[in-house]
Amino acid sequence: MNRPRRVVKLLPAALRARLAVLFAAAVAVVIAAAVGLLALATDRQFDAAVDSALATRTSVLQQALGRGDVGVVRQDGLAELVDARDDLVEASQDARSLDREAQPGSSGAAATAPADSPGGRPSEAAFLPAADLAQARASGSASGSLEVRGQGRVRWQATAVSVPGEGSVLVVGTRMRELDEAEARLVLLFLAGAPLLVASLGLAGWLLAGAALRPVASLTRRAAQISPADVGQRLPQPPGTDEVAVLARTLNRMLDRLEVAVRREREFVDDAAHELRTPIAVLRGELELALRLGDRLPEDAVESLQAALGEAERLEHLAQDLLVLASAEHGGGHRAPVALGALAQREAPRLAAAHPVVVEVSGPEVVVDGDERALGRLLTNLVANAEAAGASRVQVRTALAAPGSVELVVADDGRGFPPELAATATERFTRGDAARTRSGGGAGLGLAIVAAVVSDHGGRLSLASDPALGGAQVRVVLPGAAG
Repeated sequence: MNRPRRVVKLLPAALRARLAVLFAAAVAVVIAAAVGLLALATDRQFDAAVDSALATRTSVLQQALGRGDVGVVRQDGLAELVDARDDLVEASQDARSLDREAQPGSSGAAATAPADSPGGRPSEAAFLPAADLAQARASGSASGSLEVRGQGRVRWQATAVSVPGEGSVLVVGTRMRELDEAEARLVLLFLAGAPLLVASLGLAGWLLAGAALRPVASLTRRAAQISPADVGQRLPQPPGTDEVAVLARTLNRMLDRLEVAVRREREFVDDAAHELRTPIAVLRGELELALRLGDRLPEDAVESLQAALGEAERLEHLAQDLLVLASAEHGGGHRAPVALGALAQREAPRLAAAHPVVVEVSGPEVVVDGDERALGRLLTNLVANAEAAGASRVQVRTALAAPGSVELVVADDGRGFPPELAATATERFTRGDAARTRSGGGAGLGLAIVAAVVSDHGGRLSLASDPALGGAQVRVVLPGAAG
């Protein structure tokens, strides 16, 4: 059985953090490359400077050898004179102290020292390998570096001379240990400061990314505040022609198109509901008239007329709900201070009479600026929904919420919201399976009207299960009345 592979997220989810991390990583790569190039350039500069000094010393020694002064080699810092048979003719004290055995990384081939040599090479043997001496004889001169065991690197230059005879080679060298250590310290200094530099530049990248994305965050917050009840709002449009300004203009043009589409839909629903009221009323009147003459009609015809009258009543309620929904979405109703507790107390007897449930009202008095008729319809729909869900008891509770807000909770002991319906319960024509019958269910507009009323009043709506009664709980948070 193949197990799904786990995808390891190497980068954080937030775009700002990703940009900062990538910027810091790019800086680290650049610093590493810069330190490498610096080390290479420094090494080459040191070698070039040493080669120039070696060339000068070689020239001075050649002039002395031309006068027959072989002893001048002994007075040099690090030099030796080798004859055609690679035997040491003359050498400085420093050259005699070098171990001939080259370590890996030397430019010349390492000559193997005799086993009985206590210093690593015979005292009368050249420190430069034979292969490098042969190259100097063949080409007239040669140069390179030699890694000497325990003594560091030596930069050397070998030149073919005719003293004390043809085939002789003059070798001049310089110890590079101090220069190599200085170069290593320089590289370590840069590497030691690299983490601080990467962290500083990463923080700078974080701040820059935040500044660059701040207009996008502002657009996001503003877009989240635009509700279906207020599609006329637009996003702030920053000046200029950069990507954020283009994005804002594009989103505003999209909102223009959505506003036109929503307005056309609302106008269609409103017009359709208005146009349906008259023919539905006429149809209902004709059916009621026909039923009053039922004694002249066969029994099956009377049953058909009664069924048709029931469907006409459902159509009438549907048209009325569509008109209420359109009115709630349009908003603009008369606004005045409304005491929610007093409104619920007034509505409770009527709701209990219209629906076989017990309506209980509790909580402190809270006041909102709103449309009393729309808020009354909100309570009516919530109690009707509770009855449809099999509730026998409904509690209407008021409370003070966050500063400047009030809370209205309608809970029941019915079946509650089905899990598959919780996310879409406030959408139009949404009904649970238990309500999908002609006799027991409505059109699925009750909670849609509640949601439209809450949105029109600038509030928030949430659906949950009530821990006390065990049924559904509808929680409405509205702005409190000013003052």
